[in-house]
Amino acid sequence: MHPLNKEQETALHGLPIMAVARTLGIGWWKLPNLYFDGRREMDQVIRSLKPFNGISEVLRKLHNEGHELFIVSSNSVKNIRAFLKHHHLQEYFIEIYGGVEVFGKASMLHQLLRENSLKVQDVVSVGDESRDIEASKSVGMRTVAVTWGFAREEDLEALKPTAICKNPNELLATLELV
Repeated sequence: MHPLNKEQETALHGLPIMAVARTLGIGWWKLPNLYFDGRREMDQVIRSLKPFNGISEVLRKLHNEGHELFIVSSNSVKNIRAFLKHHHLQEYFIEIYGGVEVFGKASMLHQLLRENSLKVQDVVSVGDESRDIEASKSVGMRTVAVTWGFAREEDLEALKPTAICKNPNELLATLELV
């Protein structure tokens, strides 16, 4: 497979994983191997990634106000911990639920609620891709979509989350309202 040019990347930006695979002519049976290859590559670059501008301050403020913060991600716990530690963010999170299967976020959210004795009506889920919003809504959580991730804003809007935020300051203000 050849590297994508900028135009091709833009065309794929925000598409669900199955649509990307179809567009690139990748059979569904190859997706698990690609997924694990991507995670291995992430091991190599995780420390060079930077938090989105302003998010560290938002996390600090939420933590200092007593909010319980969790991470649910398809990335490995090892990678997430390395990233958080490198950027001095690990203290803000109670637990990391990582290595979630591509289509397993809803079951992991149920587990998070159960293991932490949380009521769904007391939880707000923040996500940057369609799968996050879909999983959170299927569990009954209020959802805040953020537009600084992979998904396109219009795709997130189509899922009708509780709110949509374009930057961390907007996220902080929104979380105070929902």
